[in-house]
Amino acid sequence: MTAPNEEMKPLRFGWFVPTSGDTSAFSDPDATIPPSLEHFTNVALAAESAGFEYVLVPVQTLCYEAWVSCAMIAARTERLQPLIAVRAGYMLPSQMAKMFTTFDQLTQGRVCINLIAGPGGEEQAAEGLFYGHDERYEVMEETVSLMKRLWTEESPVTHHGKHFQIEKGIVRPRPYQKPHPPFYIGGSSPAAKEVGAKHANVYLFWGDTPERIAEQVAEVRRIAAIFGREDEIGFGMRLQVVVRETEDEAWDAAHAIIAGAPEVLKDAIKNMWAESQANSRMKELSQAEDYRIAEHLWSGFTTVRPGAGVAIVGNPQQVAATLQEFIDLGCTDFCLSGYPHHTEAERFGKLVMPLFADRVANPPVAAGTAG
Repeated sequence: MTAPNEEMKPLRFGWFVPTSGDTSAFSDPDATIPPSLEHFTNVALAAESAGFEYVLVPVQTLCYEAWVSCAMIAARTERLQPLIAVRAGYMLPSQMAKMFTTFDQLTQGRVCINLIAGPGGEEQAAEGLFYGHDERYEVMEETVSLMKRLWTEESPVTHHGKHFQIEKGIVRPRPYQKPHPPFYIGGSSPAAKEVGAKHANVYLFWGDTPERIAEQVAEVRRIAAIFGREDEIGFGMRLQVVVRETEDEAWDAAHAIIAGAPEVLKDAIKNMWAESQANSRMKELSQAEDYRIAEHLWSGFTTVRPGAGVAIVGNPQQVAATLQEFIDLGCTDFCLSGYPHHTEAERFGKLVMPLFADRVANPPVAAGTAG
């Protein structure tokens, strides 16, 4: 059954720019595509031509810096919105607010904010941050609250909080998007859900079973209602995709991407991001027989990459039907990715995007020829 008010809500599709590098087969060194401006641009242009509205650029120690990468991508595309991943606490909220509205003004609204708190542990210690789990979400809540105040209040902002202090703060320029660029926030812990329910424009879940996503949507809606935001918050999913003309081709392609992946890589992935509850859930899903967590949902990528590794695998109609299951639960925003990212974006634009043509804002342009 379709969630209330979601039946005709427009769908937003986003893609992913792999700034740590790309591949078509984790077992083959010759299949590796090293990070470069050329490849980032190829992926972004393929996504734009395929009809995607935005591209997520990640923040992680192995990745190129997200702000700079997004600025370069925005300069080489026409309408694609970079979704910049940023960790709360890495800079002062006033500086972050100024950077986002500068980007927002100079691109005339082509920026979104993926504010994240994780994964903690060694990943953030390596960059000089040592907050505990719940403290990371305290920092996030204080950060996003201050940014919104600096963007929307007419008078200078004074704030004396636990983590940040500001006296008569003013941010210029003001946002191009009104009232401000949209926030994408996710997470599976109670602390994450509270901050996201209070502040997110889109609450972004990592891929999971429809039953689990239904529970998560209901929980976040309940918390959002406490803040009077049940009609303001939207829901999205971060998913991988492997789509081919036939189902057999899709499963063969999915298995080939991870087949023979080095054990040293898989062992490293098992031990990464131990303090992240969301990543722990990915590890649980990787234990499913043949990685099949549903008819067309596959957790194989969780063995070779950290973070959101659940993929939809199938022919175009099967991929669309699986997406529709999540749409029926209330998710109308899908941040997708697949290997290698420029060709899978092109393939999705050609094979799947037309099946949602009546609900997407930017239909494919010369689908199948981008990149």
